[in-house]
Amino acid sequence: IHWMILHTPLKITEHHHHDALDLFPDYKRTIPFGTGTSICYNYLDYRFFNPTENTYQLLTWVTEQYLCGELRAEKRQEYTYHIKAEDEYFSLEDDGVYRNGAIYRTIIDPSSGNAVEKELIRQNHALVAYDTSKLVLVDRRIKCVDETAK
Repeated sequence: IHWMILHTPLKITEHHHHDALDLFPDYKRTIPFGTGTSICYNYLDYRFFNPTENTYQLLTWVTEQYLCGELRAEKRQEYTYHIKAEDEYFSLEDDGVYRNGAIYRTIIDPSSGNAVEKELIRQNHALVAYDTSKLVLVDRRIKCVDETAK
């Protein structure tokens, strides 16, 4: 749901991220680390509102393997939205290995292809909770040497 909302002009008013820990290594990750959210009973943990004149419909469903979603709009959105991770690295600190990076949302004018705005939406600093033996220190940062450990 959060991933879909990030690609719209809808405004997030409450968001709780499970970012204190990096619980498992990336394996075929399709969205950047740090773009998830925690949603709990009572629907208080994730809220957003629509400041636009456009009407949106949020659809969700599950398959045997995936949680799926679709966000529909009555009219075409004025802008497109791109979410990107930058400056991702692992760092060795006194209490363990941390995953670091920044998540940016760039708002694009589709008629010109120009960026209208670039905003930092999340700064990650998460303690890694899995085996880090496949990581190696390079220039005071830890780099992955194996795709399954990335």
